[in-house]
Amino acid sequence: MSFFKQSLIAAALAAAVATPAWSASLDFVPAAGTFAAGSNINIDVVISGLAAGEQLGAFDFVVNFDPAVLGLGSYQLGSQLGNVGAFEALDTSAGAIAGGQFNLGQVSLLWDLSAQPASFTLATLTFSALTAGTSSLHFSDVTLGDAWGAPLAADLGSTLVNVSAVPEPGMPAMLFAGLGLLGLMARRRLHG
Repeated sequence: MSFFKQSLIAAALAAAVATPAWSASLDFVPAAGTFAAGSNINIDVVISGLAAGEQLGAFDFVVNFDPAVLGLGSYQLGSQLGNVGAFEALDTSAGAIAGGQFNLGQVSLLWDLSAQPASFTLATLTFSALTAGTSSLHFSDVTLGDAWGAPLAADLGSTLVNVSAVPEPGMPAMLFAGLGLLGLMARRRLHG
């Protein structure tokens, strides 16, 4: 076999190994929402579209958000890659890497991932709604690998989180409070 032909075969094999085998979706759930300032918001990072026989063995990505609108309080990794506390998986998350950027990562140490469903939660992020405004949540620097470490492709979703100002007490609430005070004053006069 000629050197040229060997080079072509080697290049084709390298491309086949480097090309992701399938395409899934990486999304935020809920896909959008409006929350009151001061509230906590739980948002799941979900992978879906895994083909039959395909398993996710590792992930690493950055979640981007507006730190003026949202504050990331905590995260909880899902269990489909294994339990970190039982040494079935490693939490490789770097955490906050810059204002509005949070790195999440996990590597499975399990030999058998065949029980993974086609769709599952990778992590749950708990944000604090800091002030009125809108923050986009989107992914960057995404690396996904199958159970053997081969790269996997994914369509990347995003979401918008709207934070509304805490509402002022409305007229009906003020009316009921005033009526309650009048009732207390009347009762005091009658009994007192």
